[in-house]
Amino acid sequence: MKNITNILIFIAVAAGIFYGYKWLKGADFSGNEGNTYAVVVGISDYLNGSDPQSGVQAQLNDLRYCDDDARIFYDFLRSPAGGSVPAENIALLIDNQASKLQIINQMEAFFAKSGPDDRVIFYFAGHGANGFFATYDIDMRNMNTSLKHKEVKEVFRKCRAKTRLCFADACMSGSMKNRAREVVEMKPVPVSVRSFEDEESGLVVLMAARSYQYSSENVSIGHGYFTKFLVDGLQGGADKNKDELVTIKEAFDYLYLHLASLPKSGPEDKGQVPVIFGKYDPDMPVAKLKGAA
Repeated sequence: MKNITNILIFIAVAAGIFYGYKWLKGADFSGNEGNTYAVVVGISDYLNGSDPQSGVQAQLNDLRYCDDDARIFYDFLRSPAGGSVPAENIALLIDNQASKLQIINQMEAFFAKSGPDDRVIFYFAGHGANGFFATYDIDMRNMNTSLKHKEVKEVFRKCRAKTRLCFADACMSGSMKNRAREVVEMKPVPVSVRSFEDEESGLVVLMAARSYQYSSENVSIGHGYFTKFLVDGLQGGADKNKDELVTIKEAFDYLYLHLASLPKSGPEDKGQVPVIFGKYDPDMPVAKLKGAA
């Protein structure tokens, strides 16, 4: 009887360790743990922007593919690899839908639904610079109209989700952590505060470029390089060990390999190298491929 009791105790402890480990891995892109709530933003046509080929003077140039970038990231979330996230759990904001007020309102509304076992995601494609994202209605003469990194971070901080992810395909988006340049004049501006690095917010932030670099778009692929490689990686390209799970480290390594190897257009081209920061487990799954247990 004593031996049987010891065996049962051993089984119970082993099961506890196993399921405890699974719980620590927590909410991921597999969709098997909790729910996902996401706000996906893509802005190509700005209220105060213009086509650079038009010759019209404007506060900033319109972009080409940020709306398409947002749509393929949305499609990824809706796919099995992205967790088959229900459409009602995702706010997709394109161009004039992506005002500062609308983005904040949608983030607050969707993220407030999350619980401890859930994950929340903010994806942004568009202009960015020193401590802010350029929303559709930005007025460069009044920086209170910009979506500041600290405002995004505050929404993340208020939610209850265990997994909090931010992906930004924006020019000089590395300013969320280090240095940046102004959108219009493109002059170096020192940043003394790491505006998006905050352990209290629990964020994992994956950025398109370092603070002194541009996030590039490409006509032949019809997307920004960062988003195209990100989605390709999450759909399986980044699964280096072939275990049918893509971890956050595998996703970053895949992005780094492809972005750092892009050919430079000239001596002024400083290249494009992705940035990742935050407090996270490098083995945290961010995509689950077909057949993964």
